Amino acid sequence: MKKQVLFSLALAGAMTMSTAVTAMAYDHEAIENSGDITITMMVSGTAYENDFETEQLPALIKEKWPNVTLEVTKLPDDNYYTSLKTKLASGECPDLILTQPMYAGQNSCYALAEAGYLASLNDLDTVAGRQDLNSVTYDGDVVTSTSGVSILGTYYNKDLFAQAGIESEPQTWDEFLEDCQKLQDAGIQPIVMGDKDQYVLQFGLYQIAANEIYPKNPDFDVQLRSGETHFTDEGTWDKVLEMYKTLYDNKYIDASKSLGYGASQAITDFIDGKAAMTFDGSFNAAALTAEGAAGPFERGYFPIPGTEGVYTATCLSAGYSIYSGSEYIDQCKEILDYWQDGSSPVWQAHLGTGRIIATYGEGADTAPNYELFKPFIDLLNEGKGFYWCNQAWPAGTETEMEVLFSEMVGGQGTEVEDIVEGMQEKFEDLLED
Repeated sequence: MKKQVLFSLALAGAMTMSTAVTAMAYDHEAIENSGDITITMMVSGTAYENDFETEQLPALIKEKWPNVTLEVTKLPDDNYYTSLKTKLASGECPDLILTQPMYAGQNSCYALAEAGYLASLNDLDTVAGRQDLNSVTYDGDVVTSTSGVSILGTYYNKDLFAQAGIESEPQTWDEFLEDCQKLQDAGIQPIVMGDKDQYVLQFGLYQIAANEIYPKNPDFDVQLRSGETHFTDEGTWDKVLEMYKTLYDNKYIDASKSLGYGASQAITDFIDGKAAMTFDGSFNAAALTAEGAAGPFERGYFPIPGTEGVYTATCLSAGYSIYSGSEYIDQCKEILDYWQDGSSPVWQAHLGTGRIIATYGEGADTAPNYELFKPFIDLLNEGKGFYWCNQAWPAGTETEMEVLFSEMVGGQGTEVEDIVEGMQEKFEDLLED
């Protein structure tokens, strides 16, 4: 019997449905009755040897349905966005495309669904009964099929923690600061970050926001769009930014180093044992668990705790949508159902890449780094998970936050008040575009 585990993500969004959807069944024999067909698919990323999307997936689909040829194009992110925009405008979009949850990125499922480009997936067998699809549900329709989550957390070196006399993971913000001080007092750099690549600032800030903003108001971002809330509201983003700034003020993160470090250099320092912690995502687990110059040491992974508890910044991963103008909508639904059914050869191959943390299905609890991610999974099961903030913002809002925060910790005179005002102004400008 197929094992299925469902996670309930606390995702804000008045335009989404929080309950399971039902719909008339699609034609489950569409492929068998189609004769020889070619289905096209376009995704972003870099193709590697034995790449899942460009090599394994087409071969497994051909093995299941000999009459189907799946042609997959994989493009670097910028090229993907440009190509997708052009193909949608011309009406020549591939049958299957990679989309992001909510408003994240230029291929956000909300924006594409609002424009009428995405087919409803409510009738997929793999959608029935799931309660965790809010961030890929637009106006009552599930529009992206995804089976995984992505996590932001704190990787740490258990050996260095022990050297500093730290016996357990912190459960409150005050405990976290105390642990940072213990590490510093022991001559150990508490946290290394690659802030030269400013996007990594999101890795810490969103963890704090998951604790300090959304438990109090899960609809904060929805209300941002209606004008009921603002980034400048006291006790919201000002608090988040002040808390993160504390780490720099105390040199738990050394701005003189971090602002000159790229993301890859920070990862190298961490695995080389030069710092006890780094904020990063599940998507970089392979790099962060690799052996470095320090030799083997045990890693842990925990969410930055908040002032009143521990929540996790976790979002649904990117997934796959069907172009509403496709000639093969039901056939694509068959493929997605087979892929995401929790047991098929395609499912196992995708899980085997180590690139997804599955929310259900066979092998989910034995996938690479499962034990590392288990604390976050437990929080999700308790309903203590919130999406990444930028998924709900017009793209570019987070960039303004990053630039201004970098100016502040770089000593350029920028204050927290300037950051929240800048975020609000940018948000409003982008919302009007």
